[in-house]
Amino acid sequence: MKRIWPLLFLTLSLAAGELDFLPDPVATVDNVPISRNAVLERLHREKAISPDMKEPELLLRARRAVESEIYFFLLARFLGREGITPSESAAAAQLEMLEKLLPRGIPGRTQEELAALAASETYRYNVALQSFLLKNAPELLKVEDAEVERLYRLNRETFRVPEEYEFGVIRIRKDRPGAADLAETVRARLLQGEDFDRVARETDPAGAEMPDAEVIELLRKGNPALPVNSISGILENTEGYFIIKVKAKHPARYIALVEIAPYLRLQLVSEKAGRAFELILRRELANAKVEHFIK
Repeated sequence: MKRIWPLLFLTLSLAAGELDFLPDPVATVDNVPISRNAVLERLHREKAISPDMKEPELLLRARRAVESEIYFFLLARFLGREGITPSESAAAAQLEMLEKLLPRGIPGRTQEELAALAASETYRYNVALQSFLLKNAPELLKVEDAEVERLYRLNRETFRVPEEYEFGVIRIRKDRPGAADLAETVRARLLQGEDFDRVARETDPAGAEMPDAEVIELLRKGNPALPVNSISGILENTEGYFIIKVKAKHPARYIALVEIAPYLRLQLVSEKAGRAFELILRRELANAKVEHFIK
């Protein structure tokens, strides 16, 4: 179970003329118009429609987009009265802080996805609302230790660190003269007790830059049960010959609750801010004059 905020960053090429049956404006909030272009832009951003959709489905998607425009208009107006403007920089700063609270960064998200999350409307407003609530209603964001522990139990597999290795790799490219014989000689030197790192520097001065996954795959095919501090046989792929030493092996483990608690606490704060948003929105809607013009 992952409780990560939604990402709203997909794009779609769509001609505005395909929805020109929508009125303009599509709605008003206290006589402030919600334009058709704003709705089209939202549908575009969220990849909510496609050129082959029929008019009934397009109307349904458009109505949902209008509701979103109204909701964010009301929330922006509410925050504006408090002198708060949602910003991508504030959202990015909170994500950076969250990453620093985790030994391996935020689980299940690439850097590109995190940048998109910081730019997303939903997350920017959530962070801005947290700022308001921490100042004006901190009790709404209060997180009990029991809540943190429960969230940890529910998400424990998310915080499992897989088995990790430290490798030494010597690569001898196959296009090197006498590559196969050199590989045999190098391995013999290592088996006689010569220092692996020194032999590696002499044999492959440029160093073998290989992702751990590729090293593990080579071992899986040639020496799947290589003990720590042992020297592999001569392994090969289409590029070259490889000799690998497993310098260290760290068993899989779960990140302890004490390590992960600050991250989980901030995640719960964000969820509570989301629930507070719903309450604020209901109040703002009750006090606003909203008119819809889509048939």
